[in-house]
Amino acid sequence: MVGTSLKTLFALDCGATNWRLYRADYKHTNGEISLLGEPQPSPLTSFSERRLPAVLCLNPEGNALEGFGEIAQQQLEQENSRERVREYFKPCIGSHLEESPLAHQKRYTHTQAMQYTRMLLEAVLDQIRQEKWRAQLFDDRLWFTFAYPIHWRYDHEGKIFEEYRQLVEDCFGDDFKQIRFVAEPEGAILGLQNNGLLERQTNPGVTLIIDVGGSTTDFVAGEIDPLSGRLDFLGRHGAPFGGGLYDAELAKYIAVELNIPATALADDPSALVSLRISGQRLKESLSRQMLFPGKLNRVHQRTVTLVMPDGTVYRRTVALGEAQFNEVTNHLNQAFAELMDQALQKMSLEASRIGQVVLVGGGSQLFTITNHLRERFGPERVVLADNPDEIVVQGIGLEYGFSFEHREPTISIPLPAPNNPPPEIPGATESQWSLLAGTQSHPVLSGKITLGRAESSDIQVDDLKASRLHAEITLSGQGLEVIDLGSTNGTYVNGKQIPAHESCALQAGDKISIGKIKFLVVNDKR
Repeated sequence: MVGTSLKTLFALDCGATNWRLYRADYKHTNGEISLLGEPQPSPLTSFSERRLPAVLCLNPEGNALEGFGEIAQQQLEQENSRERVREYFKPCIGSHLEESPLAHQKRYTHTQAMQYTRMLLEAVLDQIRQEKWRAQLFDDRLWFTFAYPIHWRYDHEGKIFEEYRQLVEDCFGDDFKQIRFVAEPEGAILGLQNNGLLERQTNPGVTLIIDVGGSTTDFVAGEIDPLSGRLDFLGRHGAPFGGGLYDAELAKYIAVELNIPATALADDPSALVSLRISGQRLKESLSRQMLFPGKLNRVHQRTVTLVMPDGTVYRRTVALGEAQFNEVTNHLNQAFAELMDQALQKMSLEASRIGQVVLVGGGSQLFTITNHLRERFGPERVVLADNPDEIVVQGIGLEYGFSFEHREPTISIPLPAPNNPPPEIPGATESQWSLLAGTQSHPVLSGKITLGRAESSDIQVDDLKASRLHAEITLSGQGLEVIDLGSTNGTYVNGKQIPAHESCALQAGDKISIGKIKFLVVNDKR
């Protein structure tokens, strides 16, 4: 058909403990884009149960991969190769920028974590090419979308995100440009919308989305628009807390159960990596039981074998019940409760305003987290998504169709305000900038002013297409600039939409459009 083309999109959620791959097909017809079916899992031969363990095994020289995914995970059982296994390295990305990184953020250096990410991504891309793309070169029929933790984009001036984006682009080479990046909460919102979980809200109030991953937890709060079903952003918070911390504590518990001397573990730190995997499987088995009340409350068991480099074999059936789990991880349960307090405080939300809590992410299936939220907000207000660990990757597979000019994105997350006060403006008494809307004039004296539908905006924009925090005007020594804050319907200067989160210089006579509201930029010389 003339004017019709097909596009394939591969969506990758590169988590701390597992990577997930989805595929979506789109049709372009005369500028219109439509999704062909639903995004579907597209696992590779290295995957285990639709997920790729984020594990790699280095060669003896340490400069290349010997195996990855499930194959590398099997090497943890081999005492001769176990020390060459690398896993749970994502939390260490950006740790060099933290003032007080936590223990799990210091397992590797930032440089090592980025190197291992590059190795694994290059191996996965090569396998996608061989198994999903008939060994052909990637071309313009293909797009890739990558999820990333939201704090990479907003903390430390976005340095972590920029370095990660450069790494991904380098893995594809200079000739391939069809790469997209989507914050994990945005992917979660799209996935939840696709499953009808946001539209079906029965309790009035704020919707709180909690994405508990292997190494990070993100909170996003907003109000659901009853007409569009989209989330009107209110606030966000994130922290380096995830399900992997529980695995580490269970690894220590298993070591005690096997009577492994602390000196033996000190001589072979990689042994804890193997025990961590056993702890993860025990945790998941116990959580599946505890999340479904009415089933037999039995103690879960797993036979664990660990062979040390000197030939010593430690083997025992390890039991784990609810009481034992809580005893081992009580400090982490308390840490999550405190994190919940911090998130509500950071977002200026009272618990009474929360009408719905939606849980996504692999770590959300941990029964202690779900139980805490049910006790805090009421069981009827807490929704655990089906297959919560796949919500994000499903959502970023849908994002491709939401980014075109005639489509609306799902969420607008504004950039944080700078910590430093704006510098004094030389010559500020010599000219006066203002925005003229009809007969109403809004002076721009110094620093930053916000435009949006929210009453707290410096200039309130009364238009349905205006986001709560829509745009920002900055006056500095360089002149007047406007920044779109990732608004739903965009900001236009002289009829042309400006890129989100990028400064656009303004001159006297320019016209800024937000929905149907137009502002004329005026500079009256004194």
